[in-house]
Amino acid sequence: MSESSDFDQWSPQGPVEELSESSCWALLESASFGRLAVSVDGQPQIFPVDYYASNPDILFRSAEGTKLRELSRGSKIAFEVDSRNETEAWSVVMNGVARRITDEDEIAVADRAPLPAWIPTAPYVYVRITPTTIRGRRFVHSVLRRHSDATSPAVL
Repeated sequence: MSESSDFDQWSPQGPVEELSESSCWALLESASFGRLAVSVDGQPQIFPVDYYASNPDILFRSAEGTKLRELSRGSKIAFEVDSRNETEAWSVVMNGVARRITDEDEIAVADRAPLPAWIPTAPYVYVRITPTTIRGRRFVHSVLRRHSDATSPAVL
């Protein structure tokens, strides 16, 4: 890691708000792109996924491949969604259990979910994530000033 001098920048050290579970779900339901973390050969791997959130579950679909292979070996996962704009940033992280959907009735329901179809892959395999823990934080955008200008961050 390299050293850097203080300068005006977005600071993740600004005010932090711990979010309630209902606030976490509201944020999850407002987005559709997240990151799925699984263990592949004993090493953590992160996969981007388009998803649909409907409390109490997350639904995504994928083609056969590494992430689905790992889900069949051990279904404990982490899932993360975040967003950032000029005034704030937020992040929701959940740990949970992921399982392939194989029941025809559940597949029929999943087929009606508003999942984005970025890459036309057939056949789809649906996966449902059921969280065991969920945690979220919201960060207010702060600007760090040079030490010579001020001793504390200014909140914009």
